[in-house]
Formats: sequence, C-alpha cells, structure tokens
Amino acid sequence: MKQSFAKFAFYWGSVFGGVVFLYQALSALLHFTGNFFQTLIYSLIVISSLIFVYTKYRRSNPSLSPGFGRSLGLLTLVSLTMSLFFALFTMVLIAKINPNLIQEALNQMEVLMEDYDVDMAIFEKEGMYKLLQVAFIFSNFIFDFIGNFFYCLLIAFVFTRNNTRRFEAYRNDNAERDRESEE
Repeated sequence: MKQSFAKFAFYWGSVFGGVVFLYQALSALLHFTGNFFQTLIYSLIVISSLIFVYTKYRRSNPSLSPGFGRSLGLLTLVSLTMSLFFALFTMVLIAKINPNLIQEALNQMEVLMEDYDVDMAIFEKEGMYKLLQVAFIFSNFIFDFIGNFFYCLLIAFVFTRNNTRRFEAYRNDNAERDRESEE
C-alpha cells in the first residue's frame, strides 16, 4: 500500500518532532540549554532526522527518483512538523518548566533600554505579558523552521544533484564507453 506524500511527511515529522521535544525537555530539566553543544546536538538530530526521512522515502518508492522540488517539499513538511513540536515545547517551557522566562527576558531588556532612556511602562500593561508569551512562542517556531529549512535546502540539493537529465545522459555515455573499453 502506497502512503500519501503528506501523510508520510507528517508521520515521520511527528516521530522526530517527539524526539526533538524530549531532547529539549531533558536539556531544560538538566540545565543544558543555551550553550554551543546543546545547539550542536540539536542540529545533528535535525540533520540526521531529515536524511533518514529522505532515504526512507526513496526506499519506500524505488520506482520514483524524487527531484529537487519533491525532495525539498518532503523535507520542508517534515521540518514544519518538527518545528511545531519545538513550539509545543516552548509552550510547555513557559507554562511548566520555567514560567519566569518571559519576566527574566523583560528584566534584561529593561536594563538594556535604560541605557537608551526608553520607557518600559508599555510592558506593564495587563494584556502585554500574554502578548509577549505568544510572540515568544511564535518567534521560536519561525526561527526554528527557518533554520531547519536551510538544512532541507542543503540536503535536497546534495541528494538530488545527480538526478537531473544532464547527469543521467552523462552517466549513460560513460557507461557505454566503459562497456566498449571492456570489450
């Protein structure tokens, strides 16, 4: 039974999105966040996940050799799903793990703004705190997706660069020359 393109991408994006969620939660609980190695490990998880999904898709559809556009589409859907799980983690982080995160960021911003004589009274309004929480979650989703999309572009380019007709014709010419030279 052939699985649809979007279902395949959503399924594997959800699987690896769960891995990303668990990794980020463990990092936050172990106070391993915000350093170079945590980000490096996260990037390696994302890259290896995207490569795994691409190779799994190629194996599940051996007659179809996906081009750059189809590969990029698959990886983008997987990346989008993984970024949604990252945003879910951010919601859990703000709600349960570290509820003071937004307030700490506001305090740091207030210190910076004092140097420029900017009034921070706008952030003391009632609805502003909720708005900042939503903006924080949304910006984490957007920036995570943009970073993952860069990996998608790179992986799709590397894995499909030899799938163009020009390269197939070149390979066929070389195969014929190799057969002629063997005879």
